[in-house]
Amino acid sequence: MLLQSITPKQLQILRLLYTFRFLTTTHFQLLMHHKSPSLIQEWLKDLVEKGYIVSSYSRQKRNENTKPAIFHLVSPARHILKKEKDIEIEALRLIYKEKRKGKKFIDHCLTLADIYLFFEKKLNKDETLKFFTRTMLTGYDYFIKPIPDAFIAIKNTTGTKRYFLDLFDEYTPPFVYRKRIRQYLEYSRQGDWGLNTNQNKLPVVYFVCPNETAKKHVYWYGKSIIEKSFEEVTLFVTTKDTIKFAKETLDPWQKVA
Repeated sequence: MLLQSITPKQLQILRLLYTFRFLTTTHFQLLMHHKSPSLIQEWLKDLVEKGYIVSSYSRQKRNENTKPAIFHLVSPARHILKKEKDIEIEALRLIYKEKRKGKKFIDHCLTLADIYLFFEKKLNKDETLKFFTRTMLTGYDYFIKPIPDAFIAIKNTTGTKRYFLDLFDEYTPPFVYRKRIRQYLEYSRQGDWGLNTNQNKLPVVYFVCPNETAKKHVYWYGKSIIEKSFEEVTLFVTTKDTIKFAKETLDPWQKVA
């Protein structure tokens, strides 16, 4: 296949879509720390014309022109990304399925990008952030299954703090939260993390819930079962809105156990 050339900034766009799968024009501006929306729109338009990405934006849809366009990769982008460092080849097969994804999945991806931006905003000057999404963790067999939505590492001069993050959508039934907490306890008991990473302590677990009702359920169930367990699992919980509207000086996380 004859590949059309792209700029380093456009390659960055493809890598961001590989990471988060669906992003809006607003996300690109924030993630790339770029002050010119019009320039980003030019890069995106060119990538669409070259057949590497597609946009959900349509002027024919009612009220569509009031929302930021949402982009995802299409198959020709695989030929560029598979040559890049730190790309999971197996994960590139997901590109074929993107066009069939529904609103629930797309919103999940967009929210995860918002969460990344939240962590980035909270960094201190001496800290660096690494944020690995599920797509990027495809090749890590020793991670808890199902793989978390994100694995986060925040490094400073004194060491590295590590986190697993699970993002839950609206209408998630209560048994799903309870099952996930039990899975983390079992994962801790099996010791796969320590055996494969030489780190004795399991990463802190973050649950991002869709609302306060779900958050309270996680808090009380988690507190009850973790405190009775011999496993060292540290769980914090918050809601999507708390993260979205949190001030930089406030900690949005509530410790469960």
